[in-house]
Amino acid sequence: MPAETRSDMQHLKLNLTFPIERVNQAVLAQAIKTFDVTVDIRRAQVQSNVGGYIMLEMTGTDEQLDGAIAFMKSLGVGVGFIGSDEVQAY
Repeated sequence: MPAETRSDMQHLKLNLTFPIERVNQAVLAQAIKTFDVTVDIRRAQVQSNVGGYIMLEMTGTDEQLDGAIAFMKSLGVGVGFIGSDEVQAY
């Protein structure tokens, strides 16, 4: 039986902003693989000459989510929490 159960899983709605220098790197794919989180991309706009954003829902345990978010932030990706009416920094 896996260590995580459905009740341990958290869902975060995030807005990731990517600087130009990270657009062509697999930052999100690395976070998914390394921290075993699941993502559901809701909206994205990414251009190699200006950067971009991805709005998504990320699912995992608190530890997995914290690790994935810290990893992306360490690479210069902006991470914002999407609340009911506004985006707040996580």
